[in-house]
Amino acid sequence: MTEVPDYLLQRSRERRAALGLESGDGGGDSAAVVPAASADAAPAPAPAAATVPAEIEEEPPAPITPWVEAAQSRKKIPVWMAPVALFLPLWAFMVWGTLEEPTREAEGPLAAGAELYAVNCSTCHGGGGGGGVGYQLNEGEVLATFPEVAPHIAWVVNGTENTGPNYGSADRPGGQRVTGAQGNMPSFADLGGLAVLESVLYERVQHGLAPEEAVEAWILWAESGEVPDWEAGVSPQAIEAQFQEWAAGNPAATEALEAAEAGGEG
Repeated sequence: MTEVPDYLLQRSRERRAALGLESGDGGGDSAAVVPAASADAAPAPAPAAATVPAEIEEEPPAPITPWVEAAQSRKKIPVWMAPVALFLPLWAFMVWGTLEEPTREAEGPLAAGAELYAVNCSTCHGGGGGGGVGYQLNEGEVLATFPEVAPHIAWVVNGTENTGPNYGSADRPGGQRVTGAQGNMPSFADLGGLAVLESVLYERVQHGLAPEEAVEAWILWAESGEVPDWEAGVSPQAIEAQFQEWAAGNPAATEALEAAEAGGEG
């Protein structure tokens, strides 16, 4: 604290008296003590302004593209439709099969021949007749080797063991087949005459592409149930003679033979 000099106090009293602010009674001698600010005192720091957190602006969501919006609004396929869609092709195939008119091939000698071929012949000649261990049969190859039915039957009955050095037609492009040149053909005499005939007819129609009319008389022979069983070593001439004898007593077979001969096939 600092004491105020008397001359300053006197000067203050006079000034106040001149202004009529103070009476002259005894309080004038009293010394007024005015606190003085210390020169070394540091100014009081100003109160810190309250920190206001800045507001975070959220980015607006990205616009949905038209194709995404269309996909989201599109009706979804029910779950139960999945197994239905899975079985639709099978169902369509079954229905399609029932719409076809039944033919003799579906249940006759040609159908039986297809089953016999799959079991006994496809291993060597291929399921589609394309060949393998055995010679190719499809694309007309079997007819080029065996233009007539009886030699074809004899080859299946006899096999390689009971055949000469060559077999098949000499008019075939490249000449006759050489026995055993491409695998050995087993004898299928044990299958019975009917099974052999059915297999041969299937090969000629399916793989040889012969029209069914060309073998119509032989089909009738198979359907008659009168086909004999042939032993290994039988000749094509013997088979042909048996067939002609049977056909002579069957008007339908005779007519079919005449039609096939007129068409240039036998």
